[in-house]
Amino acid sequence: MKVRVARNAGFTLVELLVVIAIIGVMVGLLLPAVQSAREAARRMSCGNNMKQIGLALHNYESTYKKFPAGRLSLGTLVGAGTGNFRPDPQTKNVQGLVSILPFIEQQALYDQFNFSGAFGNYRAAGAATPLATPDAIASGNANLSTNIVQTYLCPSDGGLQEILPSTHYSPDLGANGVRARKTCYDFIMPHTTLGNYNLHNATSIETRYIFGENSFTRMASITDGTTNTLAIGEMTLELFNGVTSAWSYAGWVSVGIDPVGSWNLTYPARGLNIWNYNNNPSPLNNKRGRRASWYNSASLHPGGVQFVLADGSVRFISQSIDLPSLTNLCRMSDGQVITAEL
Repeated sequence: MKVRVARNAGFTLVELLVVIAIIGVMVGLLLPAVQSAREAARRMSCGNNMKQIGLALHNYESTYKKFPAGRLSLGTLVGAGTGNFRPDPQTKNVQGLVSILPFIEQQALYDQFNFSGAFGNYRAAGAATPLATPDAIASGNANLSTNIVQTYLCPSDGGLQEILPSTHYSPDLGANGVRARKTCYDFIMPHTTLGNYNLHNATSIETRYIFGENSFTRMASITDGTTNTLAIGEMTLELFNGVTSAWSYAGWVSVGIDPVGSWNLTYPARGLNIWNYNNNPSPLNNKRGRRASWYNSASLHPGGVQFVLADGSVRFISQSIDLPSLTNLCRMSDGQVITAEL
C-alpha cells in the first residue's frame, strides 16, 4: 500500500512576489487619498481656528464699538516721523492679537500682560520716541510671549514655531534668550506701514485697510461691506526674507501681512503663495512652505489661502485670483465691491 505525502500548502516565491507587487500598487493608489483626507481635516481645523478669531473680533467690536488695532505704538518703523506720520509718545510694540485673547478663552493669559510697559524692545535706527517703561523684560511681557496659543497656529504648518534669539526679532533683543512664539494668522495691513508711523489714519479712506497701527476701525467705516473685505489672513511659519511675527509683540518688519504688497522684489511680485524671493540662489529659496518675504500671505493648503472676512466668515481664496480683485478685497471703502467667493 502506497502512502501519499500531503503537499505543504503555501505560497511559491512567484506567488509571494505577485502579492507584494499588488500590495505595493494598492498602497501607491491609496496613499495620496489618505494624505488628501488628512489635509482636508487639517484645513478644516485651521478654518475653525480662524472662525474663532473672526468671532473674537466681533465680540471685541460689540464690547468696544470698534475693532482692535492691528498694532499699537510701534517703534519698529523706518519712517522719519514727520508731517502726518508722527509716532506715539512711547514705543510699546503691541501685536493686536493680544487684544482678543479674552475672546478666545485666554483671559488668564491676557490679565498677566502689563499694558503700561513695552511688549517688545526693538526700535528702528533713529527712532524718535523712547521705549515705554518698564521694558519688555521688566514688565514680564517678553516672557509671556513664549506661551503657545494653539488658536493662532495652523495644523497644516509644521514649521519652526519659535523665534530664535535675535537683536531684531526677539522681544528682549536676544539679550536674555527669550524664544517667543509665532502666529500663523495676522491682520491684513498695508506693507507701507513699515515706512510710516500711524499710516492708517493719515491715508485716504479709499485706500485704507481695516487694520493698521492704532487703527480702531468702526463697523460703519467698512462701506464696501463686511462680507467683501479681508480682515485676517494666513502666513507660513517659515519665511525666507525676515522672521514670521510673534502673536504678542512687534519686532522688525512685523506690520501684518499684505496680499498685494510689493516692498521687496519677488517673482511674481505680488499675490498669494509667493515662494520665490528675488530668484535668490539659496537652496532655502523658492520652496513651498517658506514664503518669500515678511508681508506675503501664504499657506500650506494646496491652491490657495484662507482668510477671515470682516463679517467673521472664513473663505478659501485661490492663489490664481487676479490682483485687482485681491486689492479691492483688501480695501474697505474704495467703492469696488468684490465678492470673496472666487
